[in-house]
Amino acid sequence: MGLEIDVHGLKLSYDTQPVLDGTEFKVERGELVALLGANGAGKSTLLRCISRILQPTGGHILLNGRELQQFGSREAARLMAVVPQETAADFDFTVEDIIMMGRYPYLGRFQKEGQTDQEIVRRSMEMTGVSHLAERSIATLSGGEKQRVIIARAVCQQPEVLLLDEPTANLDIGYQSMLLELAARLNREHGVTVIAAIHDINLAVHHFNRFILLSGGRVLVAGRAEEVITAENIQKSYGVPASTYRHPLNGVLQVSVVRGRSPSDGLNEGPPVHVICGGEEALPVLEMLIQAGSRLSIGPVSAQDSGCRFAHFHSLPVIVVPPFTNMNGAHKREHMEMLQQAEYVIIPPIQFGEGNLPILETVEMILEEGKAVYIIGLAGIETRDYSGGKAAEALQRLVEHGAMVLESAEGLASLFCVRGEKENGA
Repeated sequence: MGLEIDVHGLKLSYDTQPVLDGTEFKVERGELVALLGANGAGKSTLLRCISRILQPTGGHILLNGRELQQFGSREAARLMAVVPQETAADFDFTVEDIIMMGRYPYLGRFQKEGQTDQEIVRRSMEMTGVSHLAERSIATLSGGEKQRVIIARAVCQQPEVLLLDEPTANLDIGYQSMLLELAARLNREHGVTVIAAIHDINLAVHHFNRFILLSGGRVLVAGRAEEVITAENIQKSYGVPASTYRHPLNGVLQVSVVRGRSPSDGLNEGPPVHVICGGEEALPVLEMLIQAGSRLSIGPVSAQDSGCRFAHFHSLPVIVVPPFTNMNGAHKREHMEMLQQAEYVIIPPIQFGEGNLPILETVEMILEEGKAVYIIGLAGIETRDYSGGKAAEALQRLVEHGAMVLESAEGLASLFCVRGEKENGA
């Protein structure tokens, strides 16, 4: 099950404007692939060429080594099913009628649907959760319901390749997740090769395991998420600065667009803030602070830490120490200097181990000098303390010496908002 797809030197233009300009890639049999890229990168055009809706002006598309144009319409329809971005509902067909259309490639001229076809339709409706809509007119359904019906029709075709053209456009988050999980299920359980043009990168990485990033009608890069979804590649394809990080709950790679705040552009003129980092939990705090215009410094962190990547992306001062080691004398002096230069010191809700204890001791020293220290999310520290309770005790001492506790990063955002209003004379 599943087909291998080879695209070689594909070209196509609209009104002399090239949309595909020598596009080349290969999708192995049974892969689950997301097509990414900015609007106009060629995602939908590429899928329409593969589905034979459009005829490219140059290049070749091969299915299992065979030229696409050598397939007859009926044979191609048995191999490939397409779920378009939008579905017209101009005729008053019932949902069951629409889904039964997926069986037409298997029926001869004037041949009636048989019991096997009806059973496949029934299973397709059950799989997509539209059985209760069977007698409804397609014209009366919501956008999300129509998309489920069209996917049910595609399932009914029993294809070896499923092409999805931005199937989640204009759908709420529940329908988005359901539709993409269904595509992933067809891939897992039936080996269907899936290629989907996806607008939302963060949604794509939750459901796909291979990615093709388009830019200017060509493949910029293809591979796993870690290889494709990088700040550099996002900048090249979408034309916006971005940072990447691991989601703190599920570890999935995520993208966050940086909205014009970096030390190099002169926009960060807020108060100097030092953030004690170490782990993904610090990233929301760092994002919020840099968007607020703060002049950040970070550390200490290891070179593999997400905070270190964040600092390098934004050209921020950062203390980098070898993993699984304590700070040496030089690191301690550098850390103390950063703490003294900062107006605020922030401790996000990160995990704490034995290696963090000297860091907290240094913070306690500058707190005694009158420095403003904020601890975020002290409640539940026992679930993040891997030092046998020593870190919790150290944090409690900071509170006793005047450190302020905030329940979440939102409280920190409110603090900086109020401060900015006062400085602006509000």
